[in-house]
Amino acid sequence: MDQLISQLNFKSHNSIIHSVDSIGDDTCYVLDLSVTPSLLAAAGSNYLIKIYDRSNNTILNVLSGHKDAINETKFIENTNTLLSCSSDKTVKIWDAKTGQCSLTINQQGEIFSIDLNGDILAMGVGSMVVLYNLSTKKMIRKFDCSHTEDVTRVRFHPIDKNKLVSCSVDGLICMYDLEQADDDDAIIHVINAEDSIGNIGFFGPSYQYLYSLSHTERLATWDLTTGSKVKHYGSDLRTTLSERYKFEINYFISCIYDNASNQLILFGGDFNGTGYVFLVTPDDVIEVSKLQNVHTDVIRNVFWDKFKSELITSSEDSKIGFWTNNPSITNVLKINNDTSLNKMKDDKPKSKKTSPYHK
Repeated sequence: MDQLISQLNFKSHNSIIHSVDSIGDDTCYVLDLSVTPSLLAAAGSNYLIKIYDRSNNTILNVLSGHKDAINETKFIENTNTLLSCSSDKTVKIWDAKTGQCSLTINQQGEIFSIDLNGDILAMGVGSMVVLYNLSTKKMIRKFDCSHTEDVTRVRFHPIDKNKLVSCSVDGLICMYDLEQADDDDAIIHVINAEDSIGNIGFFGPSYQYLYSLSHTERLATWDLTTGSKVKHYGSDLRTTLSERYKFEINYFISCIYDNASNQLILFGGDFNGTGYVFLVTPDDVIEVSKLQNVHTDVIRNVFWDKFKSELITSSEDSKIGFWTNNPSITNVLKINNDTSLNKMKDDKPKSKKTSPYHK
């Protein structure tokens, strides 16, 4: 536990302004991040995705094509291929190195979430869960009765890839066994979280548990073996933690599971850009550290690269922050990406329109 707490004491070592314009006219919210060992994809509120070289944080490409808010991005593992989904009712597949879009998948509704298992793409399309085969370029299945409102997350189980979990504004968390041919038989658990759910994730030694974060900032954990609730951390966890630790917590961002220590880690923040790191225990939520002096607005995303000892954050202040727990790295740099791409102008007008399911 002490080793993990030490690892979670991050200090800022770098930040960049999310802009391809040298004078910063195209700065925008950073709504989503996806990361590989060498690349970082940042989706902005101006409907563009910018690809950064992680070795020097300079821009390699700007991916232009979406016509509405980009809700989620995901790299195919060990490749430069990036998937993005949008409220423009499309999923696009990109070569992040060349900037070319190789495929556009059109759907009937806004797409708020995607996940991938081999060639099988899962999409949250309006209130439906849709499965699509990337090899055949055909829809193979859809669940149109499991939810009654927008599906905000779809996630394949990390070990049992035939299991899929979805959550929705309707307050339901559904688990599917995709080996079952009949749609009714395939829905093996329907969990009523009694609150609009915005985020979910697996944790535990066998990833047998699920955490959920609601749009009203409520944290709960669930046993996927039985479909039962493990712990609800209170209807007003923000106030409880704010009063206990004497600082204001306005929202929660997401959780990250550290399998080495079998610990669930919760990230939150305030409206002034300070981030907070908590350990989630079976009975409580315990403050560990703060992320300070980089962001000045709501933090949207957190990614922990344990191999590089680096935490990456993005915010509504247009900054991407880089944090380390390596004490030998202490400098804080502000980098203006002075490359030939910095001279490019966005084709899209600046916009801060975002998905209603991003806080």
